[in-house]
Amino acid sequence: MVAGSPPSSRHVTNSQDRARYAAISQDERFIVLRRKSGQSTLLVASLMAAWYLLYVIAAVFARGLMRHRLAGDVNVTLVLGLLEFAGTFLLARRYARYSREVLDPLRAQVVADSEPRAAGR
Repeated sequence: MVAGSPPSSRHVTNSQDRARYAAISQDERFIVLRRKSGQSTLLVASLMAAWYLLYVIAAVFARGLMRHRLAGDVNVTLVLGLLEFAGTFLLARRYARYSREVLDPLRAQVVADSEPRAAGR
């Protein structure tokens, strides 16, 4: 900032945004939203990591099982590898639905209530 110059609108907006965020962060719905969002993200990430580690551990320690042919050249390794992709897609889709149905409406309420009110309303 140049000495003697008025504060920029960007600086004012940032301080207004900080004040708005401070107010939002104290809102009980925002706290619930953050908790639900964090819990669901942790759950999905844990499930995917567990599924992937199970696949890797089976590939290392259960080679006989993984080599077992199911039909022609299709073995357990191939099927579990494809299920890894399917599982990822299904979990992502389920999380998107949960977010749309549970998290987004709560987020919209918090944002709507934090919008600056017009004078005279």
